[in-house]
Amino acid sequence: MRLVIILFLALAVTILLTLMPDVASQMVRIQAFGWEFSARQGAFIVALLTVLGVVWLIRALVSALLAGPGQVWQSLRTGSRKRRESLLRDGLAAWLDMRDDHGAKTMRKTRGVIPDWASGMLRILATPARDQELPGQHADPLHVALAARIATDPTAQPAPDPATRKAQLEAWLAVHPGAPLAQQRLADLAEEEGDWATASQMLEEQWKRGHRSASAIKPRLAHAYVMMAAEDPDQEMHHLRKAQRLAPDDAEVVLAMGRAMLRAGDTAAAQKLWLQHVENHDDMAVARELLPLCSKDAMKQYRRMEGRDAPGMNPAHQWLRAQLAQAANLTGMAREHLDTLLNLHPGPLAWQSLGDWHASQGDWQEAARCYQHALDNETKAG
Repeated sequence: MRLVIILFLALAVTILLTLMPDVASQMVRIQAFGWEFSARQGAFIVALLTVLGVVWLIRALVSALLAGPGQVWQSLRTGSRKRRESLLRDGLAAWLDMRDDHGAKTMRKTRGVIPDWASGMLRILATPARDQELPGQHADPLHVALAARIATDPTAQPAPDPATRKAQLEAWLAVHPGAPLAQQRLADLAEEEGDWATASQMLEEQWKRGHRSASAIKPRLAHAYVMMAAEDPDQEMHHLRKAQRLAPDDAEVVLAMGRAMLRAGDTAAAQKLWLQHVENHDDMAVARELLPLCSKDAMKQYRRMEGRDAPGMNPAHQWLRAQLAQAANLTGMAREHLDTLLNLHPGPLAWQSLGDWHASQGDWQEAARCYQHALDNETKAG
């Protein structure tokens, strides 16, 4: 740009001096430090412009020599930086539009504007998830990570098979150890495949490094421990205790722990665990599991709940009390508790329980009506 300005200036001065020869022939004198310089004005201006041109040429040659012959050849072959940037825009437009060779030929002419590794990343971005190839031994780490990120994108359709996704994630972690997103997706894949040991390892790593919040990690990690306990009976209680420390109020954990206690012959501990859970949480799954244990001594267990105020009990606890009254042959109290449950929590569970009570009394018509109400309420809730 500066060269163009100098050339235009020289051309303007030349035209001016040609049109006004009297001005060009006038003398110009410069005195400084006892020296005196005199020359014709036109010749002086031409000499000054010539000196400026020579200085620019020398600077350009020195810059080219310092940059090396490759840079000189690149500048001569592809033109100025502005031209290379224009080519880059054209190449990106071709890549975005997926036209012709996706801008590959044009991109090769933009060296010096973007590095070669960035061109490779653009080529990877243009490749669908299912067509991403596994990296070679000497592949650029950025290319490996980008290809793995695209190949394992949960929203990608069609998605690569699990084995390919696992290989991509392992390659990603090999070049970028501890990458949070890679660990997260490997944990998701492990859960999908039922590899609970790997899933727990990845989840623990994310939690330890602070990449995910405890509220997001704890339920998934507790579930992984429960599944590991089911797969390894010898270490069942070890895994379940770890799950219980993470999520002591989780229904899955409480059920699994109680069942393990039953298998170990500790019925009293299982009953105590489940009863405490039902007293504090509206959990029908645990209440249903607890009912057969409490029914062995229904009257005793019912008496412990009889005097409690219904509004202070959750629906699962109220349901358990009504069922224990029925098991203790206290049909009148069972009906009263069911009516209270229906008034406080009118839903499918209350209607179904009342239907069971009518069925136990042989009133099939009323039982059918209650069951129909339960179905209707369940449909509305759904």
